[in-house]
Order: sequence, then structure tokens, then C-alpha cells
Amino acid sequence: MKSISPLQVLTLDLPGRSHAEQAAAACAGGARWIQFRTKALSGEARLREAREVVAECRRHGAVCIVNDSPELALACGADGVHLGREDMSPVEARRLLGEARLVGVTVNFPEDAEKVLRERVADYAGVGPWRFTTTKQKLAPVLAPGDLRRLVDRLAPLPCVVIGGVVADDIPAVLATGALGVAVSSSVMAAAEPAVAARELLSRLAEARA
Repeated sequence: MKSISPLQVLTLDLPGRSHAEQAAAACAGGARWIQFRTKALSGEARLREAREVVAECRRHGAVCIVNDSPELALACGADGVHLGREDMSPVEARRLLGEARLVGVTVNFPEDAEKVLRERVADYAGVGPWRFTTTKQKLAPVLAPGDLRRLVDRLAPLPCVVIGGVVADDIPAVLATGALGVAVSSSVMAAAEPAVAARELLSRLAEARA
């Protein structure tokens, strides 16, 4: 099974802080899994920024995942793609990307989990949302811990990370669902000191998993 990080950090469309700068800061704090996620950039600007994020990840020995687009993942040389419910199917993405790259999927509902199990191509699942977050449009209903645990249990042994407004204090409760770890965005990338925020999350994860 491919190695999946317990801390996955997603970039944001932020004024005054590029996606590459965000990736560099998170990596400086020890994060080794960055997902390039933009809803504001398109065309050449999106490709250029994606390539810069990949370059930062390479400097730090970090995995770089592209949100939504397998084609962009190929074009920028990323390590894989994360697909939402309305994106290209994981089966098609796997066909395009090959076996070496990673394919992640979003799971919000039991039917999503059943689809993942039928297809048998995903390397990991992002399960949630944990709580309401403004960084995601068309947010699915927030899941209670018991519902998250049932999804994680159903997907086993597929690694799962919990996403959706997660902060450092949530980590013990999140890991109690059986998830491998967390995927976060604003709690690191919008922090005054992203490196410090990433370091804190890693420390909490290590404590909770000890």
C-alpha cells in the first residue's frame, strides 16, 4: 500500500500569500503532504502556480497532490490527484495517471463509500466534513463522530483522513474515529505563522497516536 501522510495540508486562494509560499511555509513546519487547491486561478496561471508548488514540495521531500484535475496533475508533474464527488471518476483518473501516482477521493455519504469499495482504485479517502467550513463551497452536511467512524470502518483498510474545519484540539476525537489523520487548510495556511501551525498539528498527531 502506498504511504499516506497523517497530515495533509491544502493551499488556499489567499491575498498576499501565493500557493507556493503557503506550501513552502507548511513544509518548513514539517508537513510532507501538500494539496494544491485553487478555485480562483485558471489556464496558464493555474499551471504556473501548480508547477511552483510542486517545486517547493520537491525541495522539502514532500508529496504534492492536485485538487480536482488529473490533467493538471500530469501537466505539472504532481504525485497525484484528489477528486471530489463531481470530478472525473477515480477509474478514469487512474487510467490517465497510471499506477504510480496517487488517487484520493472524497467520501461524505455511505453511498460514496460503497462506490469507492466497488471501484477499488483509490489510495486514500478524505472523509467529512468534521464541522462547517467556509473554504468549501457546496459543503456536505456535517458528520457526527459516530457517522464518521462508520464510514472509516466501512472503508477499512483504505487510509482515511478527516477533513472540514479541523483544528489541533480536535485531533484526539478525530483519531478516535479510526482515521489515519487529518486534512486541513485554513488552520495552517491562513495562520499568522503557518510553519508553527503545521508543527503544532504534527505534535498533536504524534501525541494522540502514541
